[in-house]
This record gives sequence, C-alpha cells and structure tokens, in this order.
Amino acid sequence: MNTYTFHINLYDLAFLGAIITGLNFAWLLWFTKQANQNANRFLSLALLTMVLWVTWLLGVDTGLENYFPHWNRVPLQLSLALGPFIYFYISKLSRPQYKFHWKDCLHFMPVLSQQLVLTLQAGKGISPVLQLATFISVAIYLYLSFRLIESFYQTIEFNDLSDRCRYELQWLQSILKRFSLIWLLWIPYTATDYFSYHHLLGLHPYYSLFFVLLLTMIWMANKAFSQPGPALQPPTSPLPKSSAPAALKQKGVWLKRAMETEMFYRDADLTLTSLAERLEIHHHELSRIINVALKKNFNDFINEYR
Repeated sequence: MNTYTFHINLYDLAFLGAIITGLNFAWLLWFTKQANQNANRFLSLALLTMVLWVTWLLGVDTGLENYFPHWNRVPLQLSLALGPFIYFYISKLSRPQYKFHWKDCLHFMPVLSQQLVLTLQAGKGISPVLQLATFISVAIYLYLSFRLIESFYQTIEFNDLSDRCRYELQWLQSILKRFSLIWLLWIPYTATDYFSYHHLLGLHPYYSLFFVLLLTMIWMANKAFSQPGPALQPPTSPLPKSSAPAALKQKGVWLKRAMETEMFYRDADLTLTSLAERLEIHHHELSRIINVALKKNFNDFINEYR
C-alpha cells in the first residue's frame, strides 16, 4: 500500500480556504432564486473557472503530479472562459432582456483550443503562449464589460431615470476596476520572469497574484449575492414621438398645478418613476413633459418646489 505525503504550507492552506469559499458562493449564485439569477449564473461560472484554476495551482504546489501522474490531464485550466463569463454576466445584468444565443458560444471556442494544447504538452511545463492568450482574452473582455456599463449609464442619463437606478452598478464597476488593476500586474510579473530569469521561474511567483484575483472574485460574488434589488432594465426602446408643442405646454401647466396642489415634492424619496405612477402616466411621457415643455431636468424641477 502506497503512502502519499503532501507538503502543505500556510500559503496552501489559504488557497484551500479560498477555494472552498469560492465553491460555496458559486453554488449559491447558481441555485438561489433571485431577481438577477440568470445574470448571477454567469458570475457563478466565472468564479468556478477561477476556483478550478487555483485548484490546479494548488495541485502543482503540493506536488500532486508525483502521486497521480495523470493529474495534468484533468481539465481544470479553463482560463480562456473567464473573460467571456464576466462579460456575459455584466451583459445580462445591465440588459436583462438579452437572450443568450447559440452564436454566443463562439466566445468560448478558444477554450477547446486551450484544452487541445494542454493535452499535447501535458507534463512539459507551462505554455507561455497560453499565458499570453489568457492575459489578452481577459483584458479584452474586461474592456468590453466596462463599455457595457458605460452604455448602461448613458441610457439612464438619456432617459433621466431615478438616482437609485443611476448608481445601481457602481459597486460592480468599483470591484471590476480593482480586478483589472490586479490583472494588469501580470505584465511586470511576466516581464521580470522573461527578461531577468529567461522564463525559468515557473508558477511560484504568480501564486500571490492568483490568490488576490480569487479573493476579488469572491468579493464580487458576495456583493452580487447580497444585492436585494430587482434586475435592472433600463429602457432600450426609443422614446415615443413628441406630442404637439401646444399639447405639451398644456401638460406642463397641468403638471405644475398637480405639484402645487398635491405637494408631491415633500416626498424625500420621490423619483421620476414614482411621480409618474402617482400621476398615472408613463415615466417616458413625464420625462418628455419636464424636458421639452418645461425645459428642465427632473432634479431641477423638483428642487424648485423644495
């Protein structure tokens, strides 16, 4: 009977704790019924991808391949899927009406190539080409994710919606910026390894980088899981055609009279949507009356009465 001895240090124990925590959050995001569950499932897959990656690193650090020769053949390195999963999470979060199509699977085709390369070079060390491809892939999808958030903000600003909706994605944008800055640390790590050590350092110098990246993903998952609000759905259809100027002016007079008699402005939490509900009109119509007939934005209009 063979006896297996694993050399585990405190760093490995920290990795193991992060892996278990990440698996728990991936499970919760996938199975917990929430308003943003469809979006959270993409984040669950992104977190799982990171967990499997770090699990593979833990196996390398503990020398698992010495006891299980086929360890390197286990498909744990799915790093080229990390960027697409983050991108589709933000896409579904900012555009709940978006449907995942079969053509979107093309974003994950590089993962198949990655597995082929890993199978062919199993046991021959780490491929610098795959490392570079992973860095470029995640960097591109992070950029596209920021573009989605900016597009969401522009839609909100264009339609003059409530402040709550306007700042709904700030937590995600903040965490994503931190993740991006940590990800960019890959450049000095790799440059030092290549120019100073001729790519002979292996993976050990990267352990702290991967550990912080996983913790950041767990932080993102925790925030996403704790968000109680409904799924975001900024209006994507164009605004209805404007009414005739005379009709709009009459509606502007009617709106002012309603504000003076009903004193809606006394509500500290008043928003464009809630005011439209009290007036029993669509918030697009209310926004058009304020912007076109009164030539103001919603905040200025309310603050005048306050």
